[in-house]
Amino acid sequence: MKIETLNIKEGFPPADLAVANMEIAIERFSKTKDTKVLKVIHGYGSHGVGGEIKRSVKIRLSELKKQHKIDDFVCGEQFGETVKSSYYILENFPELLIDSDLKNYNSGITLVFLKNNK
Repeated sequence: MKIETLNIKEGFPPADLAVANMEIAIERFSKTKDTKVLKVIHGYGSHGVGGEIKRSVKIRLSELKKQHKIDDFVCGEQFGETVKSSYYILENFPELLIDSDLKNYNSGITLVFLKNNK
């Protein structure tokens, strides 16, 4: 099982471009057999942009989940808040438990649990 990291805030693109890049990556990694989790680095709005990318990512991931294009997603600041998300991660992706971003409840990341189409 593989965890990929995608930095969509690099270069401070507009939110729509960052989200489009995320969707392309989700589609690409969903076609691979071994990638199950995409760790999206979107930032939390520390550069005066007000977290527009973060907000847009959450909105789009909610839509993708409703459309059954991803299994689920967990925002970094919500990791461990619910028994359901923590149990799911512990049971299915134990290597994530040592991830420093998750241990610190990093609000600048989101985990995307991919559907594998292969």
